[in-house]
Amino acid sequence: MKLFLDSADENHVKFWSGQGILDGVTTNPSVLLRDGVTDPTATFASLARLIAPGVLHAEVTAESGAALVSEALALSELGDNVAIKVPMLTPQGVPCLAEMHELAGAGVQVNTTACLSYGQAALATKAGARYVSIMLGRVDDEGGDGAAVIEEVRRWLDRWGYRTEIIAASLRGPGDVRRAMDAGAHCVTVPPAILSKLADHKYTRHTVQEFLDAADATAAKAA
Repeated sequence: MKLFLDSADENHVKFWSGQGILDGVTTNPSVLLRDGVTDPTATFASLARLIAPGVLHAEVTAESGAALVSEALALSELGDNVAIKVPMLTPQGVPCLAEMHELAGAGVQVNTTACLSYGQAALATKAGARYVSIMLGRVDDEGGDGAAVIEEVRRWLDRWGYRTEIIAASLRGPGDVRRAMDAGAHCVTVPPAILSKLADHKYTRHTVQEFLDAADATAAKAA
């Protein structure tokens, strides 16, 4: 399983990369806004260098058509380890499958984002997507079961031998990460706050402090 950090903050990326656990970084316009990015292209280039050979996922902002393809091709030139996030649909509900298919044919690693259903993930796979980002939390928000969608899509991919990988996205806490892992997601992407919670546990802290206190007591007796 691959672990991605959902962040454009270089300090967070450097820290977690240094822990030896990251396989890449995911971003989107909301993440860029949250992290105060004012020059997305420069940030993408810097992050791609920082995490290589891990994969940087950069999202297009053009809605569809030739403008989307042109932007995606330009972003893909930032590095061999750059995947391009293309939304499944426009805000008007028009599929972006043709654009994905064209980009995949040009050798671009396409990450179809904003997938919320089995059908969307299957169609994106057929169009040539290298990754499908299934938004577990948003599926749950609408009364569905995001983990079940991931499990069903994973079963379908394995049955037919597709190379497409599922990225579990829109994870709201450590419990969602566990559900996504158990459901068979190839990758999970989490923001720094959730990754910190996965690593932390108050009783681990207490236990380590107990050990250190015992070591200090032993040293004091030996003095």
